[in-house]
Amino acid sequence: MSEPELSGTYTYRSFLNRPEPVEDFNKLRFAELELRLFVDPEGAISGELVFPGSLGAEPPAMDIVGKVSKVPAASPVAFTLTGKGRTDTPIADFHYEYDGGVLRHWETGINQRMTLAGTVLRAKDHGSGASLARAGQTASFLAVKRDA
Repeated sequence: MSEPELSGTYTYRSFLNRPEPVEDFNKLRFAELELRLFVDPEGAISGELVFPGSLGAEPPAMDIVGKVSKVPAASPVAFTLTGKGRTDTPIADFHYEYDGGVLRHWETGINQRMTLAGTVLRAKDHGSGASLARAGQTASFLAVKRDA
């Protein structure tokens, strides 16, 4: 796989790392967003992570930058990302770090899609008062590539 094959739009889902079984799968939900990535031939990543927005309004987004790790050809593609909220938006103080890789493509798989998986770290507090989200929160994520 070449780095530019990572370019595209993904459905991003992150999950709280709760070890106990839950009756309602939504209790694991951390986020569901749209991830848009562009990877140049040198492995530099740019893009955005788009949050749901109000009808007719520009949705809030975090700018994404990162890099593809240079690993031996036989190894899975790995990457790191940094996401920061855009200035003058409701998520301007967001800062998240991502570490992940491309999941295996099964040669005999049916309807398999490119999927990114990894962990995410809230790198900085955001919000205030009752809605304060403390730095250090972690979650697992999957991002499934959409059709072009």
